[in-house]
Amino acid sequence: MYGIKKISELIGVSPITLRAWENRYGVIKPTRTEGGTRIYTQENLEDLKWVLKEKENNKVSIRQAMIALNKIKNQKNKHELSILNDISYVQLTHDIYDALVHYNTSHASKLIHTALSTCDYEKVFHHVFVPILHKVGEQWHKAELSVAQEHFISHYLQRKILHFFEDNPIGKQPIKALAICPSKELHNIGLLLFSLFLRKRGVDVIYVGENTPKDNISSIIKINHIKLVCFSITLDDHIIYLEDFIKEIEKQQNQPDYIIGGHAVKHLPEKYQDHILSGKLEDWEKWFESIHLDK
Repeated sequence: MYGIKKISELIGVSPITLRAWENRYGVIKPTRTEGGTRIYTQENLEDLKWVLKEKENNKVSIRQAMIALNKIKNQKNKHELSILNDISYVQLTHDIYDALVHYNTSHASKLIHTALSTCDYEKVFHHVFVPILHKVGEQWHKAELSVAQEHFISHYLQRKILHFFEDNPIGKQPIKALAICPSKELHNIGLLLFSLFLRKRGVDVIYVGENTPKDNISSIIKINHIKLVCFSITLDDHIIYLEDFIKEIEKQQNQPDYIIGGHAVKHLPEKYQDHILSGKLEDWEKWFESIHLDK
């Protein structure tokens, strides 16, 4: 820790100039004691040395050097915040999973409420809920979770997502999409998350959900002027049902586009590859920017 006089001696800049830089640029800010005395840290000292070196070596003004330093510090802060968020998501995933395994919904709800009050709900759902569901599936397959625990946790998280789905407003003249799981397909949370993603971006999603029979799909598409059909398929055995649905779509006069997600997409025939979308939020965002549903 250094006082302003010591800093002045170390870098060869007067205390008056140091105070002016602090007030003018607001980049290098020393802390203050209760009496108002400025206290500079080692980081403050290194920053001041960097500014002076930048001025000397690159022939820039103090103002330009301060702007450059500010950009560097902002990028560093964003990187550190990103790492912190990743660590926080991992810990939050662990804590909520542990609470739900023991049927402690009170504690789980408290943790989720705190997360949702500080982070965007899409981030929480994708970086916390999805990893929990993956872990639930893995533990169930290893027989380390009971069927009751698997159902309980899945339904609990689904209810949390549904709350946002129902409360998310849509535009006055929204584009319409249909979200369905083919016959026999019972895993629908991925489809629900994707439907919520679309609603947040102004698309009116008719969410039918799991184990949808093929009958009447044509009338739903026609009556509601559906522009996009969203499928979710998690089991290879259900690919045949998905193909039946796609054949029905292709019969439509104004054929809507369709997108397919879920664990089983990697086993779909080559002809469907252009319609496959991963479960990553960043891939959804890129896909949405590239499509033209309004045409």
